[in-house]
Amino acid sequence: MHKGLARMVALIAAGFAITWCGYANAQTITLEEALQRAGAESPTISALETDVEAAEGLERQAALRPNPEVSLDVENVGGSGAFRGFNSTETTLAASQRVELGGKRGARIRAAEAETRVTELRAALAMAQLGADVRQNYAAAVSARSRLDLARGVVERNRELARIARELVDAGREPPLRALRAEAALGEAEARLQEAEAADLSARATLASLWGSQSPPDEVVPEWPQFPGVIAIAPENTIGVQLAGAEADAANRVIAQERANSVPDLSLSAGVRRFEETGDRAFIAGASISIPLGNRNQGAISAAEARARGAEFRRAAAMAEAARELASSRAEYQAAAARVATLEERSVPQAQEALRLAQIGYRNGKFTLIDVLDAAATLDAVRMALIEAHEAQARAGANLQRLTATPETMP
Repeated sequence: MHKGLARMVALIAAGFAITWCGYANAQTITLEEALQRAGAESPTISALETDVEAAEGLERQAALRPNPEVSLDVENVGGSGAFRGFNSTETTLAASQRVELGGKRGARIRAAEAETRVTELRAALAMAQLGADVRQNYAAAVSARSRLDLARGVVERNRELARIARELVDAGREPPLRALRAEAALGEAEARLQEAEAADLSARATLASLWGSQSPPDEVVPEWPQFPGVIAIAPENTIGVQLAGAEADAANRVIAQERANSVPDLSLSAGVRRFEETGDRAFIAGASISIPLGNRNQGAISAAEARARGAEFRRAAAMAEAARELASSRAEYQAAAARVATLEERSVPQAQEALRLAQIGYRNGKFTLIDVLDAAATLDAVRMALIEAHEAQARAGANLQRLTATPETMP
């Protein structure tokens, strides 16, 4: 067999295995490192953490009581007649305290606590979504690099094939059409290689953007994300449904707060008054309360009740959506896993065997070079399908892990 063809066949038989070397000289990142960086450096997560801090501050504020007030009144000053000058001055020093009635403080605290819970669940939901984004984009980066390595192998093979074809044509063993076809295949492979290089860079840049970086890593460790923690979970236990439930609870607590606000507060005051003319002193005391004739906070109560009804509808919708997504994602994950198993256990070995037989037949004059090329192309297609199946499984698994995440499982 022609020595160049032997080299080309050796390349094919090697399977264009994805080799990852040079890590010591390149900036590489693992999935775990990507998850850690995204959790620590993501602007979105940092913003949500400040929202939680703000909610906790409002919760502390809600527990505070109204401050007392101090007043100083000076009367009968600078008048006329008997009130000329300061001889008839009356000076009053008093303190007053507003007393909240109707359970305002307790209702306010409970509403603030519910809002803090909502904010915490929103942060947990965003963290779960970020984790899914990282896993999916990491899988996309692994897939892009796998395609790039496969494309490089195809270019190398087709370059060698084009050279062999020219030699065989020159030797009269193949018609000129063989060389033209080999050159065309090489040009197409080189174009796909350029596309694969661009896709590889784009995938790594997209991954880095999840932690706010504009400098993509040079390499990602070629490991597909695994999902051993994906378990069966009831829709009501998912973060999304718990968030909708917390929003409904917060809305109901706002109703209680607004109803409490309809009760007028009592203001108590006490002080001492000095009569300048006689030098006498007297104590004073007072109480005041507003009369809720027109404003009974009925508009705010009505609005809070409407928001609570809307929150209950959104909770029911979230429950239905969670059930649908869980069923759909489980089916997609299982289908992708089955496809990976079929390709790895049957399709790839069969394509490899077909290529081996084509090589043997070519050496024995039973097959042409085109038969060998077709068998190699079939193996390439099967390997590409395996890459796509791995990526589909990773995407479905990441989405399923996002759906099955609970606040208790979040870091």
